[in-house]
Amino acid sequence: MVRISRKARETVRQRLLEEAAIQFARDGFEGANINSIATEAGFAKGTVYNYFSSKEELFGEVLSAACQRAAAGYAAAPKGDSVRSRLEALATADVAVLRDDEPFMKVLVREAMSFRPQTYPLVVQHLAPFVDVVRDVLAAGAASSEIRSDRPPAQLALLFTGILTLLYVQHWGSGGAWPTLDELPALAVTTFLDGAGT
Repeated sequence: MVRISRKARETVRQRLLEEAAIQFARDGFEGANINSIATEAGFAKGTVYNYFSSKEELFGEVLSAACQRAAAGYAAAPKGDSVRSRLEALATADVAVLRDDEPFMKVLVREAMSFRPQTYPLVVQHLAPFVDVVRDVLAAGAASSEIRSDRPPAQLALLFTGILTLLYVQHWGSGGAWPTLDELPALAVTTFLDGAGT
């Protein structure tokens, strides 16, 4: 039996994730096919199961990779000390991922909004790399009395992420007319921190 090196395994795994993102974006979660993902990635049918136990796990890993890219983009970005500036940097990093992989982000948002039992828990679980960073920013803001402290930061982080998601839907639904991707980060932060109050 031929043993495959760790580096070669990681290369195969990464190629499968890339092809899965393409097929999830093109065909949606339901339409994507495990064997097609393997063969289009250049491997034998069934290869996916050497790396992922199910289509659900593969979808979750593709989602996790996107969230990790957003968190890494935020970590590398210049940001101020205020909650407002840090949240805007987070939203900007998330929009950058959307720009790079908009078809897949549409699948992600569709699965999040549809609340399907087989994918919604995956969405919540694999959003953690991004939502945890939002939570930490909000926890620091609550500790410094910059924002309210009567709600758990984890709940506020989900609310902020939800606002971003709804604004993505509005962006796509309006054909990009409003909000544009350029104005979306500031709009998300203003909506979250200031609401509609005067």
